[in-house]
Amino acid sequence: MTNKIGTITFHRALNYGAILQCFALQKAIQDLGYDSEVLDYDCKMISKDYKLVRMDSKISFIKSLLLFPFYYRKKKNYEKFIDEYISVSRKYTHRDLTEAAEEYAAVITGSDQVWNYKLTGADSAYFLDFIPERRKRLSYAASFGIKEIPEDRKSFYQKNLMGMGHISVREKTAASMVEKLCNCKAEVVLDPVFLQTAEQWRKIMPKTKEKGYIFVYMPGAHTIETAVNLARRKGLKIIYCSYDISLRSPKKNVGDVRLSMGPDEFIALLDRADYVVTGSFHATAFSLILQKKFFVEVPPTVGSRITDLLSTFDLCDRIFDHADSPEDKDIDWSKVGEKMDQLRQQSLTSLQHSIEAAVHD
Repeated sequence: MTNKIGTITFHRALNYGAILQCFALQKAIQDLGYDSEVLDYDCKMISKDYKLVRMDSKISFIKSLLLFPFYYRKKKNYEKFIDEYISVSRKYTHRDLTEAAEEYAAVITGSDQVWNYKLTGADSAYFLDFIPERRKRLSYAASFGIKEIPEDRKSFYQKNLMGMGHISVREKTAASMVEKLCNCKAEVVLDPVFLQTAEQWRKIMPKTKEKGYIFVYMPGAHTIETAVNLARRKGLKIIYCSYDISLRSPKKNVGDVRLSMGPDEFIALLDRADYVVTGSFHATAFSLILQKKFFVEVPPTVGSRITDLLSTFDLCDRIFDHADSPEDKDIDWSKVGEKMDQLRQQSLTSLQHSIEAAVHD
């Protein structure tokens, strides 16, 4: 009998959080004593957003050509990270995913917003409908990424959630949604990036000589101005990890703009920063893991995952919603670390028990 556990997530997305949580979950499964492999499944709705040359409009086409060297180098850095740190299966299409059922003792969907129909086009593969045995369909820290399910989508979610053998989700709001949709209990667990300690993350970080800066990533409406004000007050420079540059509003391209970093470079630069100013869930998560002072602007549409996370660690005072510099209070890192260790162990135990029930039932 195979001892291999498959996972399905957004591992080909050129997104730092997506690839780092993918790595972290696979590492956690391997540390539990199982072989693990990410199913190399290509969801067209996901992959179309990461094409190097965009055909959406004339402007986006021209801009993507201008930035092509940066995007190409970034893609190569992601591929290098995957080749070095992540075990990936052969390629699968939706049609031949059923062949994967015989390859794995169980398959885990998650983490990330795998249950966000807006991102996946309501792709049932992320509910593991290609696995015949219900007990082998597991989720770990799956996220809806939306506040509520529209009426016309509820039957799709009810059917697919009822088909899961074990459900764990990333947010309390997601657990509530699962219960309302199908009267099923869902465990709330940590995002996979928390399953690795700061020491473990630092083992894969490249060395950097950068110092004296604020790390900016995925800004909201007021993030850039807040970072600029903070940098001025503290006498720091800005390193801006961006997916894009603005040709129309060059003032938005603040500081040292980095377009081509790989995932390992991303966490290395975040780790060396004096402050992190962001609108990103995963940048917030790594700020907590690596104990970096941070401020976060919660996105209006998918902000529940950040507020849930910060309320868990009693750090909602790190949220800002206007351009004035937020109050720079000290963070009780011993309290945060104690809570994180406790929740990490609970999450690892949940993961272990769910796999054991699927494999040995």
